[in-house]
Amino acid sequence: MQNIILSDLIRKHPLATTFLNEHHIDYCCGGDHLLYSAIEEQGLDKESFLLELEQYLHEMEERINPVIREELYEMSIEELIDHLEDTHHQIERMLLSSIDEKLYTILSVHYTHHKDELVDVFSLFEDLRKELLIHFVQEEKEVFPLMKREATQATLMKVEALEADHEGAGILIKQLQKRTNDFTVPSDGCPTYRATYDLMKKLVEDIFLHIYTENAILFPKFEQGAML
Repeated sequence: MQNIILSDLIRKHPLATTFLNEHHIDYCCGGDHLLYSAIEEQGLDKESFLLELEQYLHEMEERINPVIREELYEMSIEELIDHLEDTHHQIERMLLSSIDEKLYTILSVHYTHHKDELVDVFSLFEDLRKELLIHFVQEEKEVFPLMKREATQATLMKVEALEADHEGAGILIKQLQKRTNDFTVPSDGCPTYRATYDLMKKLVEDIFLHIYTENAILFPKFEQGAML
């Protein structure tokens, strides 16, 4: 990786914030510092640090950017459920945790100049976070195990309730997009501000893929079995 200004690194790779935090690299107040200088200031080995950073970014961005693959349509109900839990549930939990911490930070730091926007964004995000986390548990502990065991009308009713949850999440997402002007960072926004909005955008993109996979592939496949 080339020697890049930390704020530019965060702009290109918002997921790098977690890795930098773990290594105590200040990309916020020290956002105008060069990456190599920041590594040296922490007394870290540059070559091994850069290798680990590149590997981390590759692994995370591979996980955060799934696509609707053709083979998903050929998967069984059991395989689709395992896929959803292993990809979207894990990815979104990770993003929710990272965003939650960063959003509170920018709310505190930028409250004076951006309180109207950030208070609304924080509230909407917390509503979305709560809804998603409860939704994951309902799927993993109750509905998905039932779907794997039996295609009954009773289970189908629970599946339809999950679809209603998707609609609620969609409304919150649209409100977040509108309030942030599609996650546009203000001109005086710091690297943490930018990273937070970039991660929220990635979260939204993953949620849309998640919902599509369930609504358009998994649930119709299950409904067809329940009707037999």
